Amino acid sequence: MRLLSFLLLTVVLSACAQRADLLAWPVELPPREHFLRLYEADIPNQALQTRQQYLEWVRRFYEGSQYMALGWNAIAESVLVDLSEAERAQLSRQLDALGKAICGEWAKDNQVRRIDTAMLSLWGGVMQADFAPEYRLAAVAMIRQDVAELLSARLAPELVDEQRYSLALGVSLEP
Repeated sequence: MRLLSFLLLTVVLSACAQRADLLAWPVELPPREHFLRLYEADIPNQALQTRQQYLEWVRRFYEGSQYMALGWNAIAESVLVDLSEAERAQLSRQLDALGKAICGEWAKDNQVRRIDTAMLSLWGGVMQADFAPEYRLAAVAMIRQDVAELLSARLAPELVDEQRYSLALGVSLEP
């Protein structure tokens, strides 16, 4: 009986610990519920990745990790620096929506996602390649279009490369 009680207590405490971890969601990130809806709607990804794993990748996207030195929040803030109040408000809304779209796909298991880490690195470099406000607005608009086309399978992932952005935006992305 003691062993059974101990096992039951262990299971309950483990479930509580996992639930508490899910509830400790940083306020700097979009609402967890947004990503939970995306996860629940993606049956192929659920077969390869747990909800907890997916949410951990979401956090890494926004906060940064060994895969992305700068998280989306830091990149977005650097893109918004020194813009006029009107430009900052407009671009901030666009970056919020873009981050959710990119992250929702990137956080999935590698076998099913359409956006990979190389694209994240490229887009971070593209957004920071030129600090003229007009350039940043154009860069974000192009990335938004590409993300929409990637997610709808109208753009092949192999076409998302430095040359595409260099030619379209007129900047060199070489280090």
